[in-house]
Amino acid sequence: MYVEGAIMKYMCTGLGLRAQTGISGLDAMLGGGLPRGRIIMVSGSTGTGKTTLGMQFIYNGVKKFNEPGLYMTFEQDKAKIRSDMSSLGMDLDKLGDKFRLVGGPIATVYRYKKKTGAGFEDILSEVKEIVKEINAKRVVLDPINLFLMLFDDEDERRMALATLSEHLAKLGCVSLLLCEVQEQTMDISRYGFEEFVVDGVLAMYNMNQGQSFLQGITVRKMRGVKHHREIRPYEITDQGIVVYSTQPWLAEDERL
Repeated sequence: MYVEGAIMKYMCTGLGLRAQTGISGLDAMLGGGLPRGRIIMVSGSTGTGKTTLGMQFIYNGVKKFNEPGLYMTFEQDKAKIRSDMSSLGMDLDKLGDKFRLVGGPIATVYRYKKKTGAGFEDILSEVKEIVKEINAKRVVLDPINLFLMLFDDEDERRMALATLSEHLAKLGCVSLLLCEVQEQTMDISRYGFEEFVVDGVLAMYNMNQGQSFLQGITVRKMRGVKHHREIRPYEITDQGIVVYSTQPWLAEDERL
């Protein structure tokens, strides 16, 4: 019993088979954190806080757990991300050489691809090079649906996502793929196949209730990990995302 208890404690600290997000309410829902070496999709509509959650995962990884991280954006300007995160209590400039923020608006990436003939292998090589250079343990791609726009049809997109996931897993990273979905729906992906390729799905909802929007998060899928299945409320505060893992999201008569 003593050995069994020690193993469980080791797993839940994030030093063994789990990587803590550093968001206490979310880690509680996950039973200690995200499984290492896995690819996790974080889905949600505009304004749900996907970027904030992804950056907290990277920021907390460096600051709290000494785990270097790579954040690759395909949408926002890097200076804007640094400014936005600073207002949420995350000074990215203080993370030093254990953090890399790369990328930029998808138009820039798309033009680069067309101009140079760069293909998927080139993009993948860049990710792998940075991961190895800083010994990254955490990777975030934001958003994955814009990355998939670089490919011409569904077969290419699915193959690209599967190949990317395979290579990231081999590098030993915990990777978050942020995915934009349609407003006011319970959808968890843009193209309809992403959730079948990844190992886990965190879904963030922003549902209109009267004159306000109620935000909720749930673990829709997480292979090999026991986890809570309820939707729990969360807020985006001046210290980032706070998840209330023991509170109900909506009153019974308001649930979909």
